[in-house]
Parts: sequence; C-alpha cells; structure tokens
Amino acid sequence: MKLFKSYILPFLVLFVVMLVDAHLSNLLTNLFPNNIHLLSHLLLIFILYISINLSENTNFIMLLLIGLLYDAYYFHVIGISALLLPLAGIVISKYNSVLMSNRVSRFLTVAILVFFFEVATFALANVTHLAQMSFADFVVYTIAPTMVSNLLFFLLLQPILEKIYL
Repeated sequence: MKLFKSYILPFLVLFVVMLVDAHLSNLLTNLFPNNIHLLSHLLLIFILYISINLSENTNFIMLLLIGLLYDAYYFHVIGISALLLPLAGIVISKYNSVLMSNRVSRFLTVAILVFFFEVATFALANVTHLAQMSFADFVVYTIAPTMVSNLLFFLLLQPILEKIYL
C-alpha cells in the first residue's frame, strides 16, 4: 500500500493531469481567435503540491518520466519537457519550505513556474525549429493569456489542493 500511495498514485495523478492539460489547452485555443494560444499548465500546479511529499530522487525520476511522456505527446521531440520538468522539480524540492509557506508565495511560485516553462519551451522550440514565431508575438499572443488563465486555474484549484496535500 505504501508503494502505491508514495509512487504509483502521484505518477498516475500527474499522468492524468497531463492528458487533461492537452484537452483543456485545445478547448481554450478553439474558443479564442486563431492567433491567441491559451495553454493550460495544470501539470505545473499539481507538481508544486505533489512534490511536497516526495523525496528529491523520487521527484526527479517521476518528473523525468512525465517529461518524456509530455514530450512524446505534445512536441513529438524528446528533450524539452524531459529537461524542464525535472529541473522545476529540483527547485521545488529544494525550496519547498519557502515556496509553500503561504498562499501568496504559492501564487507567485505558480506564476514563475508557468512563465519560465513557457519561455524556456519557446526558446528550445525556436532553437530546434519547432516554432517560427517572434518573441514579441509570443509574449502578446501566448504567454500573457497563458499566464492569466493558469493563475485563474490556480486560484480555483488552490483550496482543493490545500485540503488534499497540506
């Protein structure tokens, strides 16, 4: 039972959230004009809370596996999320006591996670020629709407996640 609760359940939760992210992002993108790209990052929000109860090694391995699946599902190129998600997990694990100290710090942590994940993904996608968009267009049409939507998602989910994980 401890194996299931400590390792398998968190992985399954992250995997399901990753799949929900894909469909929610698709739905949000279709609701708005063609040039606005709203991306859901519920996965990053859940990583913040799930990482509380995991060791650094477990967190790293789990996020590496989720990153590989994320890359295969979204980008069809292995490497972008497989690099970024474990790095985010390491930072979250290392500074967990500060990041999770109160609601304002958790809100700012989600904002920073989403911002850095989006910017790093954009930079790596441009380097590997997966994206052909100027940085100015990226800021206006992708990162700004994505930040707003994910912070709203966080505000809606925060009470539920606090009851489960804190």
